[in-house]
Amino acid sequence: MTYRGRIALLFLSLLTSFFYYVLGNELSLLSLVFSLLHAAVSWVFGGWYDKYRFLSYHDPLTGVYNRRYAHFIFEKKLHQARNRNERLGILLIDVNNFKVINDTYGHDDGDFILKETCRIIQNSMDKKDILIRWGGDEFLVLLTNRDDGDIRKFIHQMNDDIVIARSECEEKNKIFPSLSIGFSCYPKDATKISELISIADKRMYQAKDNAN
Repeated sequence: MTYRGRIALLFLSLLTSFFYYVLGNELSLLSLVFSLLHAAVSWVFGGWYDKYRFLSYHDPLTGVYNRRYAHFIFEKKLHQARNRNERLGILLIDVNNFKVINDTYGHDDGDFILKETCRIIQNSMDKKDILIRWGGDEFLVLLTNRDDGDIRKFIHQMNDDIVIARSECEEKNKIFPSLSIGFSCYPKDATKISELISIADKRMYQAKDNAN
């Protein structure tokens, strides 16, 4: 969570007090106390803004970005890619048999699987990449300036981490399922976000069919 709202309101509060003293040419103990209280209130209200902004853009279970944030950031990233002549990669990742596992072993194990999936994905990501919880057991990754080869390396790294995670889970008497992954690349596969997502989605379901 950032401090953007808190810092902005605190700055405005201090700036207002500064100009009040400069223009009024008056500084008393009462006005000083009032300014400090005003700054404290600004910090609190700014904190509320930061908290609710964070919650509006993040999934409460996994802490990664949610679908609302995706709609906010996708077009911005695509616009940047066009202007900079960069490539974008989109990965759609589905947890295989998640509903069956969730119903059989319980929601605690289901929550563990979703959090562990996020950890595995983030382990292969760069800071500029974005992870989004796209649906109940689906995740979307937006990869910045990656071509097909880079995306395949990303998937290969993830698959290696999945093998390790499944082995570690077995030692703890936990279950960790396989993942189905589909991807698309801008501008090679398509030039619109909706088309890129559709292509990645079809490839993901192809991977799921091949796994069954």
